[in-house]
Amino acid sequence: MSADHLHLAVALDGAGWHPAAWRDPAASPKELFTAAYWAGLVAEAERGLLDFVTIEDTLALQTTRLDGPDGRTDQVRGRFDAVLLASRIAPLSRYIGLVPTVTTTHTEPFHVAGALATLDHVSGGRAGWRVQLSG
Repeated sequence: MSADHLHLAVALDGAGWHPAAWRDPAASPKELFTAAYWAGLVAEAERGLLDFVTIEDTLALQTTRLDGPDGRTDQVRGRFDAVLLASRIAPLSRYIGLVPTVTTTHTEPFHVAGALATLDHVSGGRAGWRVQLSG
């Protein structure tokens, strides 16, 4: 990449990166687990002329403890599969790149390849891949 070319992106994760982001008055916590919510975020990024969005995913538990679930109810727990979500959103967007996080530690390579090939197809070649390892 040349020094005169800048790419802008946004990393999407739940209601936001802060654990209490869902409490913000502008947040929509009841819609977090709908495709429409995520499609709206991607549409806003596309209107802002960003180059791509990343969608977070992990195989690890969402917890504040190192040894297991924490039982907290004041933070959002759970998330969509990032590749499936990106594949659902792809036909609703036109220009923005879609870069889901894919954990490869325990996922068979042929499953990753098939899922990313599907995303690349339904997005018209706008798919990317953010590789992640888990413990």
